[in-house]
Amino acid sequence: MKKSLIVLAALGAFASVASAQSSVTLYGRIDLAVGKGVGDKAKYMNNGSGSRFGVRGVEDLGGGLSAFFNLEHRFNADTGAASSATRFWTGRSIVGLQGGFGKLTLGREYTTAFLGSQLAADPWGWDTVVSGTPGVGLNQSITGGRIVRVRNDSSLTYNFSAAGFSAAAQIAEATDSIDSLQKKPFNFFVGYSAGPVSIGLGYDKTGVVAEKSAKWTTVNAAFDMGVVKLGAFYGKGNTAGTSVLNSSTDNKAYMLTAVAPMGQGEFRASYGRLKAGATTQDKGFALGYHYSLSKRTTLYTDMVRNTGAMAGGTSETGYDFGIKHNF
Repeated sequence: MKKSLIVLAALGAFASVASAQSSVTLYGRIDLAVGKGVGDKAKYMNNGSGSRFGVRGVEDLGGGLSAFFNLEHRFNADTGAASSATRFWTGRSIVGLQGGFGKLTLGREYTTAFLGSQLAADPWGWDTVVSGTPGVGLNQSITGGRIVRVRNDSSLTYNFSAAGFSAAAQIAEATDSIDSLQKKPFNFFVGYSAGPVSIGLGYDKTGVVAEKSAKWTTVNAAFDMGVVKLGAFYGKGNTAGTSVLNSSTDNKAYMLTAVAPMGQGEFRASYGRLKAGATTQDKGFALGYHYSLSKRTTLYTDMVRNTGAMAGGTSETGYDFGIKHNF
């Protein structure tokens, strides 16, 4: 009996160690809102920030080295339909290694310039009617310049951070079973964050080439004063163009933002413009209030106005009322 108890105790201890060395997490989000988008006449229900279901995990390999993976499916919560007809893992589908050397990732992954600069500069994080779900939106076009690719397939990504500094770079295959680009996409990000101050620089060459290679360079900065966090963004680049009749266009953009905690939520505001050559494509402001019912559930309402020449013509204003639940 004593030997049996000793064996059981040893097995229990081993199981605890093994469990601590690796973990798998199921997660997801359901986000639906009612409203009307910029450029739309109709009012309807829509996914506010991309409903999703995913699984991610990490395994401790010892010596400070660990392996990780992440698979994420995107879907439309109002119908249950997949958000893409060609992919199941529309979000991430990655595997990699991380340790003292940094983080090395392979697969379908966000571009480093998008995560570090373009997404970070937008208080809405490219979500809700402010960024075009539904309608034309505003902030997504401004920070992305109507040029960038949010994710790259078949990519190799490297991230490193130390003492407030961060750096990342990514290169991807030009062609695979889905993509067919002229050149390999390449992007990088460098940033620094200390106390209330953060600043970043992003560069993205999309791999689309015609008259020129499509590229987008951005600078973002923020200062958190406690009662309000102020931000600024500037972007410059060019489209590829497809022919002499549809030549490359030099795009420039700027945006000013403010985020202030109010009660159990936060007030968000932004103003910005995107110009393509001498033409204003997007120009306007956005306001919103996101209220946290709990750590996982948020009620929100947003309003955006885009008076740019490419805003859609039928309506310059969009709004939404929604609920987001993370699990």
